[in-house]
Amino acid sequence: MSDLILKMSDVDFSYDEIKVLDGFSMEVYKGEVFVIAGSNESGKSSILKLCVGLLEPNRGEVILKGVNIYESTNVDIRGLRLDIGYLFQHPALLSNMTVYDNVALPLRYHTNLSEDDIRERVEEKLNLLGIIKESKVFPASLSYNKRRLSGIARAIIMNPELLIFDEPAAGLDPIGYRTVVDFIKRLKNDFKKTMLITVNSATGAMAFGDRVGILKNGRFVFTGSPDDLRRSEDLYVKGLFF
Repeated sequence: MSDLILKMSDVDFSYDEIKVLDGFSMEVYKGEVFVIAGSNESGKSSILKLCVGLLEPNRGEVILKGVNIYESTNVDIRGLRLDIGYLFQHPALLSNMTVYDNVALPLRYHTNLSEDDIRERVEEKLNLLGIIKESKVFPASLSYNKRRLSGIARAIIMNPELLIFDEPAAGLDPIGYRTVVDFIKRLKNDFKKTMLITVNSATGAMAFGDRVGILKNGRFVFTGSPDDLRRSEDLYVKGLFF
């Protein structure tokens, strides 16, 4: 069986008259961390949403675990999504639920686990991220760091095969940034998770990526390892370092 988890081939995508992706192609393999880096409004978030069927391309194919999601039924797509953990650019926590209930929600909705089993899983994830003390707190009372960590906990609660994180460390203070980066490294090294992650800077991409794609004008102008990225002489690529 192929280790190819996700493939986008020759994808065009536009918002009305604004072209976002132009013949975009990408492959993500089992067990790797693929990082997409690019400036704001370069199309990074659109790529992630296309990968899970939240947007539809104007042209091209998106193959997820061997299934063309734009030739599949809604039932098939929902089944595929159960094995994906998705962190939006903003954590998208439900304001009328505590942190605990936000993280428990996918388990309650998609599984037949008992409340005792759900509690065990939720508390395990909250402990991993250092936010167990916030379990009974509502999102509005949390710092941005803790809201982001809560969103990550919810994204991983189903133990999905593929994790998709949209700028997971954006807007965090230095402590929050290190916490998120260290946790992503743990997901990579200890749990062997396949991850597709967007970041703004090439510096951020090198923190945890196995491969990096630099996005410009709707397609990659660079793909390679962090070492290849460090050696690149492309002015746009070099401009993404800080």
